[in-house]
Amino acid sequence: MKNSLKEKIKFFTRILGTEPDTEYMNRVYTQFTLIEFKNGQKTYVFDGAFEGHMLCTADMIGKTKEIVLVMLVLSLERVASEGKSIVPSSKHGDNYFGPILSVNGCIEEIIIQDDPKNAKRWQDAIVDFGVGKILIEIDKKYFHLQLKEGDYIHIIGRVDLRGIE
Repeated sequence: MKNSLKEKIKFFTRILGTEPDTEYMNRVYTQFTLIEFKNGQKTYVFDGAFEGHMLCTADMIGKTKEIVLVMLVLSLERVASEGKSIVPSSKHGDNYFGPILSVNGCIEEIIIQDDPKNAKRWQDAIVDFGVGKILIEIDKKYFHLQLKEGDYIHIIGRVDLRGIE
């Protein structure tokens, strides 16, 4: 992820703890990181080995850090209400693969891929959910929604920790 994009979506949150997810022979390969938003709401996010290691370390627990979140979208729809929120849940149908969150937010920016082949398959969007921002991928199956900046949407998916400072 480009640094300029990270700058647009990072926000402060408090790191409360971690819980092992994938372990093998006493080594943790992925974990769930418990975070607290500025409104006091708490949720787990997936912390995988995207950079060759997990991003949240034990010395970060109890501290306020700037984080970057990316959502793997399971469902996406345009909504009429102008609400912004993030609601944790643990499952969505039979697609369990980590902490699933429900996000209501406003599209702040649509990012069209530089590569024409990728632009036909997906776009990215920065979504403001009130207490932070998240980057989502809009798969071509949602192109019929003709989403644009300023649209309010409801998204369900897994939220991944992609940066922490």
